[in-house]
Amino acid sequence: MGAARDERKDNLGYADVGAFSSDFESLPVQVDVDTPSASRTPNIDRLVSQGLRFSNWNSAAHLCSASRAALLTGKYPVRTGVYPGVFKPDAENGLSPNETIIAEYLKEIGYATSIIGKWHLGHRSDYLPTKQGFDEWFGVPYHMSGGSLDGHVCAFDKEKTIWLPLYQDSEIVQQPLRVEQLADMYADRAKRYIQTSADTQQPFFLYLPFSHVHQLCAPCDQPEQATCQWSHRGIGRQESSDFVHAVEEMDRIVGRVMLALEEAGVKNETLVVFTSDNGPWLAEQSCSGRKGPFQAQWLVDHVSLNCTACPHDYVSSPTESNSRRCVLPDTSQQLTGVHCGQDSGLGSMWEANLRMPAIASWPGRIEAGSVTPALVSTLDVLPTILSIVNVTAKETLDGIDISSVMFGPEKDYDSDGRVLFLWRDGFYDGPLPQPFGRMDVIGMKVGRFKIMFSTKSAHYNTDADVWHDPPLIFDTVNDPAETRSLDPVKYSALVDMARTSIRKHKETIAYGNPLTLARDAQYIPCADRHTFCRTENEVVATPQ
Repeated sequence: MGAARDERKDNLGYADVGAFSSDFESLPVQVDVDTPSASRTPNIDRLVSQGLRFSNWNSAAHLCSASRAALLTGKYPVRTGVYPGVFKPDAENGLSPNETIIAEYLKEIGYATSIIGKWHLGHRSDYLPTKQGFDEWFGVPYHMSGGSLDGHVCAFDKEKTIWLPLYQDSEIVQQPLRVEQLADMYADRAKRYIQTSADTQQPFFLYLPFSHVHQLCAPCDQPEQATCQWSHRGIGRQESSDFVHAVEEMDRIVGRVMLALEEAGVKNETLVVFTSDNGPWLAEQSCSGRKGPFQAQWLVDHVSLNCTACPHDYVSSPTESNSRRCVLPDTSQQLTGVHCGQDSGLGSMWEANLRMPAIASWPGRIEAGSVTPALVSTLDVLPTILSIVNVTAKETLDGIDISSVMFGPEKDYDSDGRVLFLWRDGFYDGPLPQPFGRMDVIGMKVGRFKIMFSTKSAHYNTDADVWHDPPLIFDTVNDPAETRSLDPVKYSALVDMARTSIRKHKETIAYGNPLTLARDAQYIPCADRHTFCRTENEVVATPQ
C-alpha cells in the first residue's frame, strides 16, 4: 500500500449521504419526512460506486473525542482515559502520548503523515498531533461550537476572548478562523500534500477529519436555528448557511481530494476510508442531520412526554403555552425543543448514533459497487491498516482485522459471532461528577442483534436511566427503527451469552484517570492575550 487516507466527518448521519439514504426502503419503517429528492453528496456517492459500502459500520463511542481516540488507537476509549464527555477548550489533558496511534505505526515504516482538520484529542503542547506521530497539522483543535467567530459570538464567551483558533502544527495562525475560507484551505493543503508525496515517491498517510458538519455555538444575540451552520457563504452575510450547504461543501472537498489523487497518479495505490465519528445531534433540529430509518421508536414510546431535549447551551423552561420552551441563559433567546424520545442521535447508544455511513475504496483491490452487511467498527481501522502493511500491533487491541471483508473472501469473517460493547456515561450514580456519573457498558451488539440492559436518550437529558432485566433485544437488520423488543425467553441463550460476555469484558478494563475532567481557563487557546486572543494573520486559500 503506497498511500492511505482516512476521511472522517463530524456528526454526519447515515441518511445524510445520498448513496445510503435509500437503505431499508423495503422495510416497513418510518424515515425522516424531509428526505431530499436529489442527493446532496454526488462526490461521496461516486466514491461508493467505486468501492465497498458498509451497511453495518458502527461507531465505537457515543461522543466525538472518544470516537476519534478509538479510531486512532483501536481501543475502547475507557481504556485510553478519553472519557467522560469530550475535551473542552479549557482542557488540561489530551490523549496520552503513551498511546500508539496509526500515524506512529506508519511513520516508523517510512510513511509521511499529515492531519488536516479537527483533532479534538487535546490542544496543549504535549497532546498536539505533531507530538503523536504526525509530521504536520493544519486545522481546528476541537468542535466548531468551541469558540466565537466574527459575527457569531458564543453566549458563553462573556469577555469576547474565546475565539475559535486555526492551527498550523503547534502555532495558532488565525484567531478567530474565517469559516468562509476553511473548506478551500483544507482541500488545497490536502492536494498539495498528496502531490508532494507523489512527486517524492514517499508513501503517505493523510488523516482528514473534517470540521463539517458540526454546528456552531449558540450565539448570544441571534436566533440559534438561523445561524448555526457554516460554509463558504460566511457568517453574518445576507445569504446564510444551513445544514444542506454544509453537507454540500463537505462533499465538494471530498471531490477535490479524490481528483487530487487521480491527478497525482496515485489513486490506484491508495486505500480511502470514509466514515463519520458519530450520528446527528438531533436536539439541534434543523442544524443537524437526519436519522433516516434509525428512529429509536421504543424510546419514543416509553420516555415521559414531560422530558424536553434542548439544543446545546439551552435549558428547558416550560410555560403553560409552550411545554417545550428552551431558553439561552442570560439572553432573550428562546426556541422550542423536542421530546427526549426524538433525541436518539449523538450522545446516545441508539442506532442513529451507532450506524455510520462508511466506504472503503481501492481500485483494483476492492470490488467497485460492492456492499457488505458485516458488523464492523471504527475500532477496526487501525488493526486492518497494520495487517495491510504487515506490521504487528504493540499491544492487544479491541478492533480486529477486517481486510477479508474489504478484499475477500468475506466468508473468512465471522460477522455473526462479532461482538461490540456499548459504553457510555450519563448515569445518575457513580464516582464521576454529574452529569456523567460513571462509564459503563449498557449492552452489546452481536451479529444482527442488539442487547440493551439500559436505555436513555442523548446528551445528559433529564429522562430516567432505565435498567432492564431481562434486557431489551432488537433485530437491527429487520427492525432498524428499534420498534419492538424480542422475547427474551425465546432468546434466553443470547441473553445469557450477553451477560457473560459483558462481565468478562469489564474484567479486562483497568479504569484509569478520566482525562477530560481536568479543566482550567488558562488552557483556552490564545494567540496573544494583549490583542484579546485575536490575530491579524491572513491565511489565504490557494486558487483552485
